[in-house]
Amino acid sequence: MRPPSKLSSVILYSVISAAFIGPGTITTAITAGATYQLGLLWAVTLGTMGCLLLQEVSARIVISTGLNLGQASQQCFGARGKMLMTLVGVTVMLGCAAYEAGNMLGAVSGLNLLTGINLKILTVVVAVVSFVVLWINKRQVISWLMTGLVGLMGLAFFMLALQQPFSITEVLAHAVVPEFPGGSALLILGLVGTTIVPYNIFLGSGISKGKTIPLMRLGLTVSVLTGGLITAAILIAGTSVQAFSSFPDLAGSLREKMGPVGSLALGVGLFAAGFSSSITAPYASSVIASTIFGWEDQRRLRLVWGTVLLTGFLFGISGIKPIPVILTVQALNGLILPLLVAVLIIVINQRRIIPATHVPGLLYNVLLLLMLGSVVLIGLNQVEKALISFNLLAESYFHVLVGCSAALMMIMGWWVYRVRDR
Repeated sequence: MRPPSKLSSVILYSVISAAFIGPGTITTAITAGATYQLGLLWAVTLGTMGCLLLQEVSARIVISTGLNLGQASQQCFGARGKMLMTLVGVTVMLGCAAYEAGNMLGAVSGLNLLTGINLKILTVVVAVVSFVVLWINKRQVISWLMTGLVGLMGLAFFMLALQQPFSITEVLAHAVVPEFPGGSALLILGLVGTTIVPYNIFLGSGISKGKTIPLMRLGLTVSVLTGGLITAAILIAGTSVQAFSSFPDLAGSLREKMGPVGSLALGVGLFAAGFSSSITAPYASSVIASTIFGWEDQRRLRLVWGTVLLTGFLFGISGIKPIPVILTVQALNGLILPLLVAVLIIVINQRRIIPATHVPGLLYNVLLLLMLGSVVLIGLNQVEKALISFNLLAESYFHVLVGCSAALMMIMGWWVYRVRDR
């Protein structure tokens, strides 16, 4: 048996970029570009770096210990660790099911822009093809398919981005220099939050078992940076329109400004993003079930991903917009992501579990703590948005959320200092 190559590692981890670029990412990035031009491009950079950092930590735990995240957590926390990861895993799986509806509708919307075929017929086609790919259950097939779809997304959105009148110098400057235009706080959090999603952390760690640290880092770096560049291209493309209301309206605006190539590129990119996420969300739910519950039986795993896929299909074919469900699950995932990041920080610093050569240094821990503060703020903001949507909260208390995030970050930093000082 030949050892894994660099190319095979890059292809394997392509599911990560395919997973975090979905219709929600497109909507958020285009809205940011339409509203603030290049002003929030730096938030894409921040989200990409944060995603890479957390993916590397979760994969390093799996590779260095030979345990999955559930087993490592149980060794760290005992029986409470199993309960903790069960809570996290089940909530993230519910998130996969809730977001699958949006993924499928995004793929269908892209195909509709390209073909004009009835939406319900396209929903059936997307669901059947997704089912076949998942039923075959060949990791290599899924990886190659995701590589192709990511390439298709990149080609489509880079084509749109290159039509915009910005120099490379302008783009690079906005990508690294933070700006905070008035009223942009929610979109900044949205750009970071749409890149760092809980199920991606499980997905990345799940496919890392049995790999080597260098190949894992190479595969993750290429995949996540590619995803970040595509997200940046989407934002740049969004600068060409005044506002974002719906994908058909956006296609019309792009057609007016760029000709047929504008709407064609949007249709291709939207389809590739939605279809890839329609496969990776159910796939990730089966990886989570295997990680948390130790399930290896294919019948059980098919039941898990089949339920997620069926949820998306039923919402898509019925035309019902599951907004209340998505808002509720989004709020739950907003609370779960900081918890998951905190668990990763605690486990990776446990010298009785992690080999000494893989315990992070001071700078790495500082970056992890900053990321914890960021995801806590994002999570609290998502919960606050859900409460406002349900009229349970009259207004936003953003300054309070910032204070809570900073306090939790300092508490975790004190804990890490004590553990490392022993």
